[in-house]
Amino acid sequence: MSKFVSGIGRALSLLSFAFGKGARELPTIIISQDEEKLVLPVTPVKYEVGNEQENKTVDITQIGEVLLFGNPKLKTLSFEGFFPAKDYPFIVGDKRKPIEIINLIEKWKTSKKPVRVIISDGPINLMMGIESFPYKKQENTGDMYYTLTFKEHKDLNTPATGDDKPVDETTGLKDRPSVAQKPKTATLFSKGSDVLDAAKKAYGNYRHYERIIQSNDLKNLAINNLSQLRKLKVK
Repeated sequence: MSKFVSGIGRALSLLSFAFGKGARELPTIIISQDEEKLVLPVTPVKYEVGNEQENKTVDITQIGEVLLFGNPKLKTLSFEGFFPAKDYPFIVGDKRKPIEIINLIEKWKTSKKPVRVIISDGPINLMMGIESFPYKKQENTGDMYYTLTFKEHKDLNTPATGDDKPVDETTGLKDRPSVAQKPKTATLFSKGSDVLDAAKKAYGNYRHYERIIQSNDLKNLAINNLSQLRKLKVK
């Protein structure tokens, strides 16, 4: 990050405040994990969202190229800014010391848990993992300049559907499925699906993918064999 970019960002913030826009009117970026929350003290001038889709182009005889639509890829978010060491008039969030904020973000990054990122004036309200967090000091003001990069996190441990079995009044436990119950089958509709898709379709939950692998003696997550594609045993 250059001094020029950071200087422009700071100048814009100062001008905004000087011409009557109070700090509370400016947008904010909120990052949180569990009960801890950080409102960035100075809102970055810009941010960038990556939003791609796994589409493929194939060449078909006598037709030419056609586009096959795939699944959306994980969104990414990146921005850069600085943590102020002084009580500037354009601060909109936390007034903690730069080292305190750096330590907090580093703790979140190494926790192997996602954070929630919210941008008050934009479409971002997502659970995300912190991908990178380089920072540096480049002036004698004590301010610390940083770049934050995130990637969307999707929770595979969603509650299973169909978990409404009756509860035994004596034991207080839900009824177990019969041992003699016949294996179910899950029909997959497109080549290139994987056992995560099958687990979600059969059980309503991605967590059971290992049961499908064991039931069908699969070697990997991807399903490329057409016979496997049509029918999978799920127990």
